[in-house]
Amino acid sequence: FLDALAEHRRAEGLPAVSLAWGLWEAAPAGEAGMGAAADAERLRRGGVAALSSLEGLALFDAAERSGGALLVPMRLDLAGLRAQAGSGMLPPLLRSLVRV
Repeated sequence: FLDALAEHRRAEGLPAVSLAWGLWEAAPAGEAGMGAAADAERLRRGGVAALSSLEGLALFDAAERSGGALLVPMRLDLAGLRAQAGSGMLPPLLRSLVRV
């Protein structure tokens, strides 16, 4: 819903941005459950590197300036993605980002 709302507002000339955040180094309060470490490791193996708080804030500022309605601020581990691509395990969504 929020993605569509941001697109609608942008089309009307109004400010809006929807951010689909990647992994953060420190989980926000209340999100550090028992599966958090396993999930973080799975994402890291999948080529998604964790953002530091400073990187996240910088990406937030960049998103504000970008003019886009829907953005995915995340840090990618390109070596990890290339390894996945070489083994045929790279998700289709990420295939255009990696050259093997």
